[in-house]
Amino acid sequence: MKGSTVSDGVNSVPQTQMHEGLTRDNLLQFYRTMLLSRRLDDKELQLKSQGKSFFQISGAGHEAILVAAGMQLDPSRDWFFPYYRDRALCLALGLTPYEMLLAAVGAEADPSSGGRQMPAHWSKPNLRLVSTSSAVTTQCLHAVGCAEASQYYLRFPDIAAPMGACAEGDVVYVSLGDGSTSEGEFWEALNTACTRRLPVLFLVEDNGYAISVPVEIQTPGGDIARLVSAFPGLEVIRVDGTDALASYAAMRRALAYARGGRGPVLVRARVVRLYSHSQSDDERQYKSEAELSEERTRDPLHRFAAFLTREMLGDDTTLAQIAREVDDEIQDATDRALAAPAPDRSTVLKYVYSPDVD
Repeated sequence: MKGSTVSDGVNSVPQTQMHEGLTRDNLLQFYRTMLLSRRLDDKELQLKSQGKSFFQISGAGHEAILVAAGMQLDPSRDWFFPYYRDRALCLALGLTPYEMLLAAVGAEADPSSGGRQMPAHWSKPNLRLVSTSSAVTTQCLHAVGCAEASQYYLRFPDIAAPMGACAEGDVVYVSLGDGSTSEGEFWEALNTACTRRLPVLFLVEDNGYAISVPVEIQTPGGDIARLVSAFPGLEVIRVDGTDALASYAAMRRALAYARGGRGPVLVRARVVRLYSHSQSDDERQYKSEAELSEERTRDPLHRFAAFLTREMLGDDTTLAQIAREVDDEIQDATDRALAAPAPDRSTVLKYVYSPDVD
């Protein structure tokens, strides 16, 4: 089995087509999904400050790599174990703003948990989005277990039939922040994925901080890609996760490797956390104004808008029209979510234990 190679996701992918083969409509939809994710973050922050929702944790600054992944993964065949900053991925897969806001306000119709779980525990069965535990990094073990099961079902299709079809080339996606790579679950999952050559795509969204701890203190050497480079059979790709097209190219290469039955892939995407860790945190206590200013220059949304304008794919009028449509969609979803009923108090014990598993 070959050892790992650590490569740059931009330079290692042949530039065979302009704009990675994406059409103007594709690129504008890419931008729209990124903007939708950002504006939803802002709306939830507003609702939290008004006392109309209960918690908010943002994905601002992570949008480019996540939409790039969501555009190329397939919820009809792949499985997803996202973490709390993956709003943009979930939007790209088909979760709607209304469904996200139902979770934010704790409504009974919330598809993730019926209003019982914290927001940002993304889940919807028909999209194969699996709700994660609130204990960070445990999703890595769940993802590897899912990949093991899919490989087992391929060997014994008669067993798999009641559970749904599995096919060669199906991929299990799991994401985590750079701080979570210090947890044992990450290393256990990586070990099993490599020894069994499982089709798992690990996306490490490295925004430079584990809450308030800088990555160079949290992670030896400050680069998880370098640390895992000795794992046999693991494809390791570095990419600037604030560059939309570079992210698209890196995810295309990662998926080609995983779908080809060659084993797991780890993509280390360097992103930026534009808001505090959560609304319970104040990043001004540990980031200087100079650092905050530098981070704003790497905003993927602004970078992509500038690219679209520069390449004459979308002028100011086009982008402004997209923004108006996004704002209208979010306001409509907000009004409906706020009007949605909360779970009845008599159901408080429902789902604490399974009703049909002894």
